[in-house]
Amino acid sequence: MRSISAHYVALALSVFALASFFACTTPEKNTDPQPLVEQEASGSTMSAEPEAELEQIKTRLEAVKVQLFDKGEYNCCIQPSCDWCALHEGSCACLSNLVGGGAVCPDCGLGWHNGQGIAEGVDPASVKWNITHEHPTGGHQH
Repeated sequence: MRSISAHYVALALSVFALASFFACTTPEKNTDPQPLVEQEASGSTMSAEPEAELEQIKTRLEAVKVQLFDKGEYNCCIQPSCDWCALHEGSCACLSNLVGGGAVCPDCGLGWHNGQGIAEGVDPASVKWNITHEHPTGGHQH
């Protein structure tokens, strides 16, 4: 069983991983302020304000997860569903992994710790997870 400090370390590492992801995917700031940036390919606009951009990213991520779920490629074990697998793996098999005795992603592990698990009969303390979780057949390449 992990100590409370280990959970805080894992949470801090998760936050660091997400911050690193967003730092690597945000465009460079222009010296001239631009209130609105048009994205011609998608037809959508993105605000120059970071808060508004984050809201748009969250909305788009949720839409992608719904599409993956509809294709049978997002089978999450927490509610609301994890973001880790979408961002790092492009799919989610955490519910299948959990039922099969395997590990879940860090986002799902923290979700179980916080009482968000949806699989009946599972003791949250028994859920296996690791900060370096990857699906065995692909996912994020280092």
